[in-house]
Amino acid sequence: MKDTSSFWVEESSDPSFLPMKKRRKVRKLEFVGWGSKPLMEFLESIGKDTSKKLNQYEVTAIMNEYINANNLADPAKKKKIMCDQWLYALFGKRSIPRIKVYDLLEAHFAENHDSSEDDSQYSSEEEGGNITYMNKKASTLEHKLSYQQKKVPESPKSCFAAVIPENIKLVYLKRSLVQDLVTAPESFEDKLMGSFVKIKSDPDDYLQKNSHQLQQIIGIQMIEAGDGSKEVYLRLSNYMKEVRIQMLSDDNFSEAECQDLRERVKAGLLKRPTFVELEMKAKMLHKDITKHWIPRQIALLQKFIDRANEKGWRREYPCHIP
Repeated sequence: MKDTSSFWVEESSDPSFLPMKKRRKVRKLEFVGWGSKPLMEFLESIGKDTSKKLNQYEVTAIMNEYINANNLADPAKKKKIMCDQWLYALFGKRSIPRIKVYDLLEAHFAENHDSSEDDSQYSSEEEGGNITYMNKKASTLEHKLSYQQKKVPESPKSCFAAVIPENIKLVYLKRSLVQDLVTAPESFEDKLMGSFVKIKSDPDDYLQKNSHQLQQIIGIQMIEAGDGSKEVYLRLSNYMKEVRIQMLSDDNFSEAECQDLRERVKAGLLKRPTFVELEMKAKMLHKDITKHWIPRQIALLQKFIDRANEKGWRREYPCHIP
């Protein structure tokens, strides 16, 4: 059976070894507190307070506001962003897909970096046209072998949560529950961010087979209504425009809709949820989801009881029912 938990790479300590292709030099990020230096400089340039730690969802929301305010969407391709000097400093690209903003920001958070990552990086050094690659950690051992095969383990699969109905239902919010949550202004943002909701599919998406899709909440915006009050709008993954709460579905999601979500995660259109993220969000929402679920189940049970009683009464007194 093929071993899928690891793969093999080949190292060389022979200075005469010439690789077929030079490795692309990876820019090492400098971190200032909880975020990278380019990210902190960007946030400070638009007047954001960087002394308070922001999460990846909040920075994505700020980034989307900045993109909209500065008209950085490509006129020809609305789903592509043309990077100005600040975004180029962050992402190192002239243009990026809009749906990739969240994923590209991941590298700019210190919490997403393991200190052991530096040990597995390779450095390149040019001497007289020869390029020598050596592992930083192994360089002190001065290996004499020309070639050494080494097994490199992949990241543990257990760190990611499975995208299955049993997991998603723990962080799934129906429309009526979202409406209940927003009545508590001191806590609703933390509960909504990262949760999943169900919404009608884009009618222009001819590849979408289902009438509805599961989407993740990645941002929240308060927009002033005509009467002076403020209404909550949600930013959803893969959605270009903010969404009103009334547009959310109040039904349970189906297996097919969860399968569609799983396929989009595999395709890289959505960030794969980690076990820790899912567990924390599920604990945060457990009480609210249970409180919302119980009265509806009682009402449903009462309907079944009434229907059963009605059927029994009809059998006993058939002449009284037209």
